[in-house]
Amino acid sequence: METDGNAAGMRFCFLLLILWPGMLGDVLQLDKMHGRIASPDFPNVYPNSKERIWNITVPQGYAVRLYFTHFNLELSYQCEYDYVKLNSGGKVVATLCGQESTDTEEAPGKKIYHSIDNNLAVTFRSDYSNEKQFTGFEAFYAAEDIDECEGQLDGELPCDHHCHNYLGGFYC
Repeated sequence: METDGNAAGMRFCFLLLILWPGMLGDVLQLDKMHGRIASPDFPNVYPNSKERIWNITVPQGYAVRLYFTHFNLELSYQCEYDYVKLNSGGKVVATLCGQESTDTEEAPGKKIYHSIDNNLAVTFRSDYSNEKQFTGFEAFYAAEDIDECEGQLDGELPCDHHCHNYLGGFYC
């Protein structure tokens, strides 16, 4: 009896290992100073039931700047079906869908987005059905120097006297 239980458990684990990566979606790690990302199959119609995450990391002292050159996703109330979500520093920077912004949804238009720190996670998600042919998105990112002298770090000024910013850092 115990052998049958073990075999069933092993079959379940094997099945879970096969199916689990598809359930999580694709996760891509990007660590270059600039690059391009696009929805699956861009510039063609993106597939249903797809999730892809791009984790963009630039060196300390830089933020990630992201802008879209093409954006054509299904519009839904509060972007609950198909969307692009930007996360940084443990916060949602933006949730985007549609082609134009409405009262409850945001489309990027010509807006430029910045990460809170040196990491930006971009998540693309499509639901199980699209009635129209949506082509997705294309975006470009680049590392952008943070001017530490301009603002406060943890609620305090970075220096007691003169602050000098340089690419990727600062000194007092």
